[in-house]
Amino acid sequence: MSALRERGVATFGEIHDRPVFAGMARALAALYPHPDSEPDGLTLLHARDGSPGSGQRGFTDSELLPHTERSCLPKPPQLLMLMCLTPANHGGESVLIDGRAMAEELSLTAPETWSALSAPRSAYFGGSSGYVGAIFEPATPERWTIRLRLDELIRFAPRAAHHVEVLREVIDRHTMVLRLGQGQGFILDNTRRLHGRHAFTGPRVMLRALGEPHTHLSLERGFRLP
Repeated sequence: MSALRERGVATFGEIHDRPVFAGMARALAALYPHPDSEPDGLTLLHARDGSPGSGQRGFTDSELLPHTERSCLPKPPQLLMLMCLTPANHGGESVLIDGRAMAEELSLTAPETWSALSAPRSAYFGGSSGYVGAIFEPATPERWTIRLRLDELIRFAPRAAHHVEVLREVIDRHTMVLRLGQGQGFILDNTRRLHGRHAFTGPRVMLRALGEPHTHLSLERGFRLP
């Protein structure tokens, strides 16, 4: 848990089946129901036939842009856990972005962008029943969270829209790429890090769990800034 607490992400390996992953996920968190999850609380991610609906790019083989899971909710789940059942033949790498590093860079080197993207009601997330908020929001007087998506389900206020290109450049500077093999995965703080995926070919299959960490883990939401 120290890596998750300090860096917002921890990796694991040698978990080769669904029941073991489900047990690990339940040991860490109270699992969060998702519209696409199954009775055990897990969601099987793979390319489906047909055209995806809005916000369903995770069920395609296309690039998945960096985002916060369930960004349309007032309080997105804090933990995202992902495990590889079958890797892609080509591509499909996971993309992880450090929101704390983004916030620190923007607040120090681009204060106008930071101000615009942390202003209340500067972005709308989701469809008809979404959430009005900001990319960077205070969780407590001392901690911040990040919330973002870059697809058709976000609308920026005019002042914030002028700074989206700067935001994309900062994302690129704080991105790490993981290629997961069978049985490998990661646990990510969804309030500190963004995640995405490269386009792929072949039968890439992943299992995902979302949840709120158990209190004994003492994982606070978000991050501190210097």
